[in-house]
Amino acid sequence: HVESLFARMREDGFDPAKIKVVLCTHGHPDHFGGALAFKNSSVRIALSRPEEKFIEETGREAYKSQGLPFPEYRVDFHVKGGDLVLGKHELKIFLTPGHSPGSICIYWPRHKVLISGDLVFLNSVGRTDLPGGNAKQLLSSIEEVSGLPIELLIPGHGPVIQGQHNVRRNFELIKRAFFGLA
Repeated sequence: HVESLFARMREDGFDPAKIKVVLCTHGHPDHFGGALAFKNSSVRIALSRPEEKFIEETGREAYKSQGLPFPEYRVDFHVKGGDLVLGKHELKIFLTPGHSPGSICIYWPRHKVLISGDLVFLNSVGRTDLPGGNAKQLLSSIEEVSGLPIELLIPGHGPVIQGQHNVRRNFELIKRAFFGLA
């Protein structure tokens, strides 16, 4: 999957060789697994400390349940909630447990972009029935980020959501449909 992502990046005029940091939203194989492509390179891999602990404690089981061998991996630094500056880019990291214990969302205030990982999708939310999932934490995490001024929401799966009105409406729909909130 990583090679097809690199091909799309090249089509969009971005050279994957310029990647310096990979921020992993969580440690599930479909997200963290791509970071393994960089394990023997100078690219720095970041993950939250609670998520790395979760991988160490239950990762083998999670990978095995998906028919995957537990890979060797490395984490170069841990992200925590708050500001993160990468070069000239100022980001905000939100610890958003629920889909997994150490999930994060990455907010780019300058462009009003939220990378939500598997917290929310178009008309849906991340699963909480996997090891480490917690529906109450998921709702709390959704509440935390739903008030941000977001012009573009980039979920871990499915289409992006564009426009503050559409993003806000998506959060409202999710809260009603999945949590019974008005």
